[in-house]
Amino acid sequence: MARLIVFSFENMIYRTVLLFFVVYSGVSSFSPFFGGHHAHHHGFMHHRGPHFHRPNPEIDSNEDTLQLVHVLFRHGHRNPDAVSLYPKGPYYNESFYPEGYGQLTNEGKMTEYTLGTELRKRYDKFLGDTWNINYLEARSSDYNRTKMSLQLMLAALYPPKGSQIWSQLPWQPIPFNYVPTSQDKELFPFDACINKYEALMKEITQRPDISKYFNNRYGETFDILTERAERKMDIVQAFFLYVGFYIQEELGYSLEDWTKSVYPEPLHSAAVDMYYIMTNNTEIKSIISGYLLKKILSDTKAKIDNQIQPSQRKMFIYSGHELNVATMLLSLNAYKLSDVPPYGSYILFELHLINGVHGIKLFYQNYKNEEPIQLKLPGCDSFCPFQEFYKLVDEILPKSDEDCYENIA
Repeated sequence: MARLIVFSFENMIYRTVLLFFVVYSGVSSFSPFFGGHHAHHHGFMHHRGPHFHRPNPEIDSNEDTLQLVHVLFRHGHRNPDAVSLYPKGPYYNESFYPEGYGQLTNEGKMTEYTLGTELRKRYDKFLGDTWNINYLEARSSDYNRTKMSLQLMLAALYPPKGSQIWSQLPWQPIPFNYVPTSQDKELFPFDACINKYEALMKEITQRPDISKYFNNRYGETFDILTERAERKMDIVQAFFLYVGFYIQEELGYSLEDWTKSVYPEPLHSAAVDMYYIMTNNTEIKSIISGYLLKKILSDTKAKIDNQIQPSQRKMFIYSGHELNVATMLLSLNAYKLSDVPPYGSYILFELHLINGVHGIKLFYQNYKNEEPIQLKLPGCDSFCPFQEFYKLVDEILPKSDEDCYENIA
């Protein structure tokens, strides 16, 4: 059962949040294995967080036709965790990270709060000023950094107004849900469906064409990392180390000289390639992204049919990881991913009613442009009628929960 939790911000002071916001920029590159040109730079957190802007009426959501919104976003800046470090590394000890392994940093807190202000601006009229339990369903993966990110985002999305002002602190508690990772097929299928997921990953990576590509492209890199990190290296382990190197560098820690032979390239390429491996075929897409997409479409259909409970529901929010954002984009075949989705990046599924037709508008915010990019599914317009959208993605929707656990040959 999902557990309803409300966290107190008694010891968290947001005065600085109200005074300033930070804008970042960066660069991107393409993965060579999947049809793009690869530039020699890295970008685990390009365009590092939300920033303020004036809405562009040409691509902004039209709140007059808007019926329902689903938001899937990535947590904010965080410390590395043990799996993304190596024991003999100079910054392996947890004492180098004041908040602890894997925890949200102050910069990450700012990123997620500012994300909430962006969504408040985009949906101000639609959401209304006053929070109501019936308007919003918020859910996080069972990680501290995603739970904290969700709290911060909600603090900015629904600051207390009018009768809901209860103190001088410009914040009010907003409840959210989470499911233990071992049961969370929607936001953490890598654990909930671990046997099926690992079997499919093994099947894909052992295919002759992919195995040959990995050996040619990353064989030497994996050998170096196996020796230095003292663990057997594969595409997933290489991804973890890329994350660790990036975060250490971001925190101002100098990397050892030997890392220059593998970082940022070709480790950045390997990190991006991992997402394409994780969405390589219909079966693995149905495990990795299918359960969340199935819930999104089920809730959307309930809204269209006037059967959603509660009937006033306006928004579903999912606080997750870059894996969720990246694999959803690739599973939908809606965006040619060339980088790790940045901290605070998000996907919007908007349900609109236009000229009597219910349809989906899809957006992705990676902070390379001020506004979220409007995406299209292959074979449909930017406003895609719901039934057409459903037909286009039906093959990657799991038929039942058993698909998660079913053994493969």
